[in-house]
Amino acid sequence: MATIGEALAAALDHLTAGRHAQAEVIYRRVLDADPDNADALHRLGVLNAFRGDHASARPLLLRAVELAERDGAPDADALFNLGSLHHVALETEEAIACYRRAIAVRADFPDAEHHLSEALQGIGRIDEALAALDILLTRHPHHPAGWRQRGNIEAMLGRPGGAVGFYEMAQSLDPNDESLAGKIAGETAAFHARRAVLDARGPDGRHDLRDVTFLIPFRADSADRKRNLRWIVAYILKHADTTILIGEDKNGPSDAADALGPELAARCRHLHLTGNDTAYTHKAFLINRMAEAAETPIVALHDTDIVVDPVQYVLARDAVRRGDGLVFPYNGWFFWIMGREVHRFGHTLSAAPLNAMCPRFPLMHRSSPGGSAFFDRVRLFAAGGYNENFLSWGYEDDEIVVRFRRLGLTVERTPGPLYHLEHARPENSTDQNPFIDANRAELERIREQDIDALRADVAGGRLRRPLLTLADLPKDGRA
Repeated sequence: MATIGEALAAALDHLTAGRHAQAEVIYRRVLDADPDNADALHRLGVLNAFRGDHASARPLLLRAVELAERDGAPDADALFNLGSLHHVALETEEAIACYRRAIAVRADFPDAEHHLSEALQGIGRIDEALAALDILLTRHPHHPAGWRQRGNIEAMLGRPGGAVGFYEMAQSLDPNDESLAGKIAGETAAFHARRAVLDARGPDGRHDLRDVTFLIPFRADSADRKRNLRWIVAYILKHADTTILIGEDKNGPSDAADALGPELAARCRHLHLTGNDTAYTHKAFLINRMAEAAETPIVALHDTDIVVDPVQYVLARDAVRRGDGLVFPYNGWFFWIMGREVHRFGHTLSAAPLNAMCPRFPLMHRSSPGGSAFFDRVRLFAAGGYNENFLSWGYEDDEIVVRFRRLGLTVERTPGPLYHLEHARPENSTDQNPFIDANRAELERIREQDIDALRADVAGGRLRRPLLTLADLPKDGRA
């Protein structure tokens, strides 16, 4: 009769050879004799995971890890496999913890280091992901997946030249990875597109965006907001020959001139809507009136506090010319820039320091629908414009993406991230505003609405409503 050790060795031979059914029979027999055998629990959990039965795999792997640690001999492979299970289930923090524990047990564990970098990137901790890859690729320079992952991060950061180099390294190590040829071609094209935009700048170094009006809705609800408006307007005008239209929807005198100063104010157009006597902006209504007032074929919504590499503005404009929908001048990555880097931007009016420093800052979104969007002005209104049923802040950007897609229009993105400058957030700019629940409900209504009814709403002007006033404020604090 075979000992448990001999049975485990035989089962492992079956497992590594791909004979999963035979391996499972032996592991179950081992557990019949020794229910707390950590090795059998671990391997049986792996077999269940292979089959896609994650619900059965999880308790087995958890118990295997617990028993190994109780016995003072933590199992790096069991920790790694448990981490992979968490990773697949999008339990990313739990996966990161398991990968880190596995690496603590086995200092040189390339697969765990690679998976750790992917998990860290997945939740926006880009600097930590890069640090994990640096360790991996220093120890294992022939690890193709590590180089591919490094290329993926460079591509998402809007650095196509660097991405190509990392992808080519991965391809040299793994010529059979068919995905790499497409990645190299895509990033090479992105590099040349950026180069062409830079080469087309005028003698003053500015990009020709005279067919674009930047629409900046503004509410002076904090000193930070005034400061950011001044810096953003100066930044756009430094890098582009274009028109800027600043819009306000508030009673009383305008705050834009005071925020900008006389020189910048004179270089901008201004639309001041009176009648909104609340502390909350009616952003969607304001955007539509601004777009109606624009005199260029393309309009670009641009929030007060965001920065985008100027090349991405040009790429977005060019995409609008070719397409029929909306174009985001960034890839969805939305970094929150804080502290001294906010003030550095104000001094330099350059995206270069942000491009260099952004991995250190929180990645707030991976597929954000907000911040900035470019439209053909005629097509924007043909699709209904912004939905004025959205009041204050929240979900209006999500809704227009949903509506455009439902109407069969394109939604595109350009390579490279977006940066958000830190600022104070009064109630008007948070999900504590009294309209947030109603806004969420309107998004769901548009998402679920019959397509013919949606088209009828657009054609009938039912996405329009009067400007927000005190009479619209809910009596119970929620709309």
